Amino acid sequence: MARALVIFASEEGQTARIARRVAEELHRAGVEVALRDLARHGTEARLAGYDGVVIGASVHFGHHDKAVARLVKEHLAILHTRHTAFFSVSLSAGGPSRDAAAARRYLEEFAAATGWKADLAASFAGAVRHSRYGFLRTLLVHLSLRRSGAPESGDHEYTDWAAVTSFAEAFARRLQAPKRALP
Repeated sequence: MARALVIFASEEGQTARIARRVAEELHRAGVEVALRDLARHGTEARLAGYDGVVIGASVHFGHHDKAVARLVKEHLAILHTRHTAFFSVSLSAGGPSRDAAAARRYLEEFAAATGWKADLAASFAGAVRHSRYGFLRTLLVHLSLRRSGAPESGDHEYTDWAAVTSFAEAFARRLQAPKRALP
């Protein structure tokens, strides 16, 4: 049975929800899955014990979580010998501020900054959770959403769960092949 690690950094919880769905779908496909929150487990993850690694990170204020970039850089040699996938979560990928070019650019910038190009990469729309924001973040989100004509209050989820399922299924199929050899 293939073994996969799904590791993520989630600031407001939507990336965690997506990571859990990916893990559930991999498990459903017969993969033994470990799910790790980078905030709780840090960068000491033992990636070498897995056939595949899925990494997820949200985009806030135009950048992915720095801890995720650090994890990738620290484990680059191991990532090059495993089946890998990366998913990015942002409102650029869908929702009121949809900008497909920006969502692609986030993926490209992450790959350039870390030196890692995952075998499979995707951008998923996130969520707006006004109920969890402090005053300053609420103000910044309101200003951003006002420009797009989107709803300014309440919680809104924009994630395309069918796309998340398809991503996980595609990665499960990848795991059926042997691990990659050292470059």
